[in-house]
Amino acid sequence: SVSSSDEREEVRAICGCAGLSRYGILVLSCVFLSILQSSVIAYNATFVSMMNKASSPLYEEYLEMKANGTDDEEISVDWESSDLSIADRRFSFDTLQKSLSFAGTYIGGVIGTQPIGMVTMFIIGLFASSLVFITPLVVAWSFSAFVALRFISGLALSNLFPVAGIIVSDWASVQEKGLFIAVLSGHVELSPLITMPLSAAENRAVSWPLVFYIHGVMGFVCSVLWLIYYRDRPERHPFVGNDEFNRISHGKAARKGNGEEPPFRRIFRSVVIWAVWAAVIGNFIVAQFSITFAPMYFSYVLDYSPTLAGAITPIPLVVVLLIKLFTGLVSDRITFISEVMKFRLFNTVALLGSGIFFILVGMIHPSGGILDAILIMIPIALLGFHAGGFPKAAVVVSAQHSPFVMSIVQMLAMMSLLIGSFIVPALTPQNTFDQWRSVFMFYAVLLVLFNTIFVIFVNSEPAKWTRNTEPIDIESQAPSETSSSDSSRRCSAVGHLEL
Repeated sequence: SVSSSDEREEVRAICGCAGLSRYGILVLSCVFLSILQSSVIAYNATFVSMMNKASSPLYEEYLEMKANGTDDEEISVDWESSDLSIADRRFSFDTLQKSLSFAGTYIGGVIGTQPIGMVTMFIIGLFASSLVFITPLVVAWSFSAFVALRFISGLALSNLFPVAGIIVSDWASVQEKGLFIAVLSGHVELSPLITMPLSAAENRAVSWPLVFYIHGVMGFVCSVLWLIYYRDRPERHPFVGNDEFNRISHGKAARKGNGEEPPFRRIFRSVVIWAVWAAVIGNFIVAQFSITFAPMYFSYVLDYSPTLAGAITPIPLVVVLLIKLFTGLVSDRITFISEVMKFRLFNTVALLGSGIFFILVGMIHPSGGILDAILIMIPIALLGFHAGGFPKAAVVVSAQHSPFVMSIVQMLAMMSLLIGSFIVPALTPQNTFDQWRSVFMFYAVLLVLFNTIFVIFVNSEPAKWTRNTEPIDIESQAPSETSSSDSSRRCSAVGHLEL
């Protein structure tokens, strides 16, 4: 079927909003995805404070017993006593418990992955907000229940990339895909930018449970805004005028009924798609450091206070977000090199560059100065250049099937974070620098290996399994009389533009 201007006129726009409504969708979607992820990583940001016995009201009693010569084996302090308020309780997790508390979320994220629509995302938002709100009560009650809650909370993370793929496919014009990909993938960095400083301030000024309560409220507000403003298709949005709809739709393949089923077998046989997925694994295993483990590294290895660690952790994430936005804009506008060379260039700067700096971090022992923090921030920041690499290649190659390809990206991202949740704690049981050196070398090997695979096999051509639809012709009111050869050339040209 072809979307005509007559069909479009059936839905009258209340206000054209100067043709900028798609950017409102872009900003709202990025914030909503960020808050959903923040609801899950709020625990990561409060972990150090929840374990910090020095901030417990029982700590003075503990010090007195030590001062009186009592052996550590004989000292018995119930840091989790039910006589204490939840805010005053402190917890002690062994290595396995720590891994499970982080990994539970990612297991849920793998299982629940699938492309979904507006109303379902609203329900998930309310559900995730409720779960984060009750987290302090659950963790104080039972560790097993807490792990179960983390697993269920992971369902909120399970569809972030598929939803981003749908938004890019439906709302981005052909010329703006790089920008939309960069902004929407920026939720990975924006969520800790929201959570880390907020958590640091709340932990210091009030108590760690407040972190979860605030995130619950933010999630509820964003869910309601999403339901009010978002629409699954631009033509259904009351603030999208005909001019903006034409701009968004130009050069795109027409919809077939309720949607074209992805050619699953052919997608899984695509070497290019596998190269993209390989880069995803390398990127997210390493990106977990900034999301989960950076505050612990700053606190335990560099010996920063929990407040300082929480305050400086967002710095490289700010840089990553800015680099992503820059890369998204530049990758859409650079014309003096081919598209495939842009994929290789940006991906190599991100993954290979980060790998080289992780080797340097592992070789240089911390000296206790600010340079230690700067050095570990550099490889994290360099990952921002990947916005012009594997995520854009995924959308370019898979075109109208990008929501499915991005759902696999989501699954692989969650699996990578799950694997990292066990590997990193296992390699750093005492959190010494020598143990963390092994982690950094592990990161470097993965980044170099998976970037090499991506660079060798990636291309910028639309996959053959995407070339089975006609482009939307907004202007035509009657069937085209163009010859079949001209039509084929036009489809090919549009395919190159869109993909």
